[in-house]
Amino acid sequence: MLEKIIGKLTFFENNYPQEKVYLHLDKPYYAAGEDMWFSAYLVNSSDHAPSPISKVLYVELVNPQDSIAQRVVLQIKEGKGAGDFTLSDTIPAGLYRLRAYTSWMQNFDEAYFYHQNVQIWNPRESDLTPAADFAFKPQAKGDSVLVDLQLLTPSAAPGPQTALTYTVLQGAKKVGTRKVTTNPSGKTKLRFFLPDTDGLQNAQLRLAFVQGQQTITKNLLIPKPNKIDLQFFPEGGNLVSGFWNTIGFKAVDAQGLGAEVKGGIFDQSGNKVADFASLKFGMGRLGFMPEKGKRYEAKVKDATGSVTTYHLPLPLDQGMVMAVDNTKSDKVRVKCYAVGFAEGTGKPTGLHVVAQARGVTFFGASSATGRDVFQVDIPKEKFPSGVSQITLFNQAGEPLAERLVFVNQSKNLKIAVIPDKPAYKPREKATLQIEVKDAAGAPVVGNFSLSVTDSKTVVPAPHAANIVSYLQLSSDLKGYIEQPDYYFSSDQPEVQLALDNLMLTQGWRRFVWQEIMKDKFPVMSSPLEQGLSVSGVVTQYNEKKPVKDAVVTMFDVAKMKNMLVGQSDAQGRFSIALPPLTDSSRVVLQASNQKGKSNLLVNLETLAPAVVQPKVPYAPLATPLSGPQWAYLRSNREQLKVDQSMGKGVMLGEVVIRGRKDPDANRSMADRSTLHAPRDVSYSVSGSRFSPGIDIISSLPGRTPGVAMVEGKLVLRGAARQSFDFGGEGGASEAGSTEPLYLIDGVRADMGMAQAVDVTEVERVDVLMPGAPSAIYGSEGVYGVISIILKRPGTYAAKTNARWQGVAIYRGPKFLTEREFYMPKYDKPSEVHVPDWRTTLYWHPAIKTNAEGKAQVAFYCADSKTSYMAVVEGVTSKGSLGRGNGEMQVR
Repeated sequence: MLEKIIGKLTFFENNYPQEKVYLHLDKPYYAAGEDMWFSAYLVNSSDHAPSPISKVLYVELVNPQDSIAQRVVLQIKEGKGAGDFTLSDTIPAGLYRLRAYTSWMQNFDEAYFYHQNVQIWNPRESDLTPAADFAFKPQAKGDSVLVDLQLLTPSAAPGPQTALTYTVLQGAKKVGTRKVTTNPSGKTKLRFFLPDTDGLQNAQLRLAFVQGQQTITKNLLIPKPNKIDLQFFPEGGNLVSGFWNTIGFKAVDAQGLGAEVKGGIFDQSGNKVADFASLKFGMGRLGFMPEKGKRYEAKVKDATGSVTTYHLPLPLDQGMVMAVDNTKSDKVRVKCYAVGFAEGTGKPTGLHVVAQARGVTFFGASSATGRDVFQVDIPKEKFPSGVSQITLFNQAGEPLAERLVFVNQSKNLKIAVIPDKPAYKPREKATLQIEVKDAAGAPVVGNFSLSVTDSKTVVPAPHAANIVSYLQLSSDLKGYIEQPDYYFSSDQPEVQLALDNLMLTQGWRRFVWQEIMKDKFPVMSSPLEQGLSVSGVVTQYNEKKPVKDAVVTMFDVAKMKNMLVGQSDAQGRFSIALPPLTDSSRVVLQASNQKGKSNLLVNLETLAPAVVQPKVPYAPLATPLSGPQWAYLRSNREQLKVDQSMGKGVMLGEVVIRGRKDPDANRSMADRSTLHAPRDVSYSVSGSRFSPGIDIISSLPGRTPGVAMVEGKLVLRGAARQSFDFGGEGGASEAGSTEPLYLIDGVRADMGMAQAVDVTEVERVDVLMPGAPSAIYGSEGVYGVISIILKRPGTYAAKTNARWQGVAIYRGPKFLTEREFYMPKYDKPSEVHVPDWRTTLYWHPAIKTNAEGKAQVAFYCADSKTSYMAVVEGVTSKGSLGRGNGEMQVR
């Protein structure tokens, strides 16, 4: 049975390998108008070595409303990629989230994706920022709320006396609007009643005030008062009566963050059996011996004296109790107790203990006979660094108890960042030496990224996530981990106990044993992407039946040599790997049958972004900014002034959007549905230039360069025709004609139809010359295109009920063109002095150490006399992780 269990897990790991993503950002928070730089690491879940599975990574910036604000696609090489998001001047302030994943990762839970909260401010919206402190007084049907409010300037000084209005919003309902005026220090008190509703967690306080010529609106989320969720987790999984049980617990507030609690455990008769208090981040543990037939509950008293009751899991009369001791230096001791079993009442006749980490089994032990106590000592040298799962099975391979443990083998990389000088002058050139060694002190080759930021304005949150804490801890646990690097900060007993409390309360999320043992594996509906590709189905135009062996030709209009050919299978399906594409690439696909006819439909498939799920913290509260954060925003405003003086942008007053205009409302059907874009048009002739009653086709020669009438047929001679074999008739149009393709409102027509169009109904006539402009129409466009656009959109299409046949445009993802981080050079004197207030001094997403474990970078300092912090993160080809930093002074 032990071999069977290990074999099932090995099969799962070999056939359903999983990936992890980590993003190293240049800094922890941003302001409007800046660039968010990131370096991506894609690794195997099992050993953290660079993943060979996927070569395409999707990175998304998710706004506070859980919608995708921006999305880029990175090309991954040797597990590395890099990119950036440009934050507009008008981006709304709020807590955003970075999300990154591969197509393969979409086959598993969205919780496996990389998630990182990122605060974005917009000091360009207003000079005043509100800071609020909420106090609640419970009433019969809600709460009386008192708010101490202060308006602060970007320098964190008190704002001026300001008249403002405030409105309380609960969902779509407005509770009321009132007016107040702050005192000369920008302070005031707001009072309102907040009724009890299910939408209380969405309640907001909206402030509006006039600054200059603008009306500024700020929304503050109102915290949900005294709402604590407290859950209990018996060690091993079950609470069993008649035996001492260790129980972990976790308390979270309405935002999903840990809440410190203390209270007592009581039986159904009101007798206290244990006290408890959280240790860190709302987590802790307690122990007591439940009695058979009794129920237990926890009572917690809050600051107002109100008592809340929470129920513990019901004790089982019989079951397995697992106790794990991870405090010893050389081993992890596992004790399993069979409790409450009478003879012949289902007591396990065999027991098996399996220890695995990230899908790889490293220890197994068995007892062939049923025992009351089964003790196993697992040598710590067998554990990899990170989270391991210890599971107890019975003789049938059914899991009975489970426990997570964390073992830190202290084998991470040692990274040093050494400046070439003890101090630098403003704008002086600085050189940094990066040295990387393994735990034994030997130099290593690896891929790394480097960020250098102003340490007085860019200050990460305490114990923020990094590549080590994320890959070894957070990525393997359910739920949100607060201050993950805290658990790596010390070997002190309190830190280690807090880490073990985390193991007790937040479960493993990579797989479920019951499913694996029953051969229930994930449905792999998303493809493994080694590159971008275009897929679809070719069907008959009228009957919509799949077409077998259709020839599908793909080409890039911008680069006509990028041409690939595929063939559909028996179900009409095809897939063609995309060549390297740039932002200007326009990819067209044309399908034809074996006889060269293109009266087919090409239906393209797209990989939609994964559904965005809400993440902790839910509805984050408005908190006062720290001193460094205020300094950061002041620097951002100073940089704004520099940008404006250099002509890079102009601050506008408030723009109130009262509705969204349909961008297609006044555009013709051709502009909306034709394959070509305005930039493809060679010449355009307004309908007003044609005299009423004339034939517009006969009138084009003489009005348009390169258009001539030859033997009664229109011929476009503006460019030499490029000849391509589209699997049809040598690139010629129907019947071997050399006429251009005629379109009326984007629908295929012929010369006679075009001549019959009433000139008074024509908005304009677009001419696409032969070659690249008309190549988007495949074989039928090789002699050019005449596109007639009518004043009344859709009138012609409505009559013909036609759609384009045999051709489709690829509108899917393209790889992001990696930008180079801008660094000014001060090696030569300049007559123009432009202030340099950069907070990110230097960013390099891809540094590779040599055989000596070394790399070197150089850049110029900015104007500020400050200290800079250089942070290096990275991974080796064998999965060794590391993070290091160094400081440099500018005086």
